[in-house]
Amino acid sequence: MHDIPQVNGFPRYSAGEMARRHGAINALMSEHDLDAVLIGGATGAHDTTVQYFCNWPPLFPVYLVFPRDNEPILFVRLWNHLPDVERVATVEDVRYGGDTHGDLVDNVAALLTSAARIGTIGVVPYTDAAVLGTERLVDLNTDYQSMRLVKTEEEMRYVRIASDMNDAAVAALASATRPGMNECDLARVVEDVYLDKRGTNLIHFTLTTSMADPEFFVPHQYHPDRIIQAGDVLVTEISTNFWGYNGQILRTLAIAGEPPPLYLEMYDVAERTYTAITDIMRAGTSVGEVLDRAEAINAAGFDIWDDLVHSYGGGGYLPPVIRTRSNRGATYDDDWVYPEGAVVVVQPNVISLPARAGVQVGNSMWLRADGAEVTQKHVRELIRCG
Repeated sequence: MHDIPQVNGFPRYSAGEMARRHGAINALMSEHDLDAVLIGGATGAHDTTVQYFCNWPPLFPVYLVFPRDNEPILFVRLWNHLPDVERVATVEDVRYGGDTHGDLVDNVAALLTSAARIGTIGVVPYTDAAVLGTERLVDLNTDYQSMRLVKTEEEMRYVRIASDMNDAAVAALASATRPGMNECDLARVVEDVYLDKRGTNLIHFTLTTSMADPEFFVPHQYHPDRIIQAGDVLVTEISTNFWGYNGQILRTLAIAGEPPPLYLEMYDVAERTYTAITDIMRAGTSVGEVLDRAEAINAAGFDIWDDLVHSYGGGGYLPPVIRTRSNRGATYDDDWVYPEGAVVVVQPNVISLPARAGVQVGNSMWLRADGAEVTQKHVRELIRCG
């Protein structure tokens, strides 16, 4: 179906890629003087932590244990999940964690009885930490975030597949959206294009509102029960997940009506800001340089509501998160620079708060020394449809 390795009918990260990831765990154990690393969680909207280290995406909370100088052990719930885990996971030692979450934690604690210092990555609830012994746990999630920020060429194969699905979703919206539809119907339009290609929904945020009398300026996380009308605007943010990786696309569509001057002006500012930032995005670009380019939004008399730039692609909604200098700035200092291989999303959500109006445009991109590879191919324009 896709040009990626498969084993037993499932996508499989390569042995070399898994060795790289496991090597990073071993390096953390040495750096922090740890006896083991405990990785927890279930695959959710943005959390693919366990999958990253073993290829299998759990649906229930599980634990993956890396003992120092020994092979990793994967504790699984539920019993009926075990056969697929054995087919999908790259970890050889797979064990049943128990009939309850408490059994799972007890079994992990028994394995780690002699460990004096345990690094933790992902979700380890407080109640689990109490059983394991909070005094011996060392939080490694900052190290993990840094690890996930940089994507290898193999990882980018998955990001590009997910990004192709984003393109197809926007094309489907442009073709299908028309007056009389319920905004809830847009979810079906988006997901239909990739469900038979092993894609799964990460997000498809939307807003529809009248361009003549707008009520909303940033997409909703949940589709409201609203009938789309001629003269509406549709603003959408879509991320599709493909085996733990994702791209992101943001587009604005005018439905059965020409955008009024305010919307044309906001969109022009969004496009110019996107281009100005993308033109400088590469390995070595600083947070301060991005913030400087964002000043054009306020200079034009507008603002933003959503974040302007964030890191992405797999591993969650990653820092740094950048807005504008007058609107909460950035989560990192101006002199922080992007490493080679980072995946970011540039997504100006230009708004007029007094008018309750907004537009958005954006793509994910992979940063290299000589510039950015934009992972979406769909034309970037104010799309007319309906």
